[in-house]
Amino acid sequence: MRIDADWVRHLAKKYGKTPKEVRDQLWPEHPTRSLSYLNTYENFRVFTVEKIADVIGCTLDELVRREVPYPTNVSGNNNQVGNVHINSDVKSLNSIIESQKKLIKHQESEIQRISDQMKQQLKVKDEQIDRLIHLAQGNGNH
Repeated sequence: MRIDADWVRHLAKKYGKTPKEVRDQLWPEHPTRSLSYLNTYENFRVFTVEKIADVIGCTLDELVRREVPYPTNVSGNNNQVGNVHINSDVKSLNSIIESQKKLIKHQESEIQRISDQMKQQLKVKDEQIDRLIHLAQGNGNH
């Protein structure tokens, strides 16, 4: 199968890009050109294929519709690095990413809460120090 406008639109949608965004990045000097212009290419130069993949954010193999059997295990000698299972399930990986984003957001809010609490405690301590200084200077009537 060859690279055509429909395939590029499909990949763009898959990677969260609009056809206009892809078009604008591929041909910034030709704003009236559409992705259908890709259908006029007889043969794609390597530079063009790389540029399309970079703009979309996909791999070259995916762009040229080449099935690559990715191994699920890394050979090793049973140390911390070797014999590691590699997850290549996109849905599972996206789910993990979303869970980690939620965890990061929660941790950021917790850091902000602790920071605010610390600022409040420092403010109270500063007020106490000011009162002690006034007392030590004899300015207080306590």
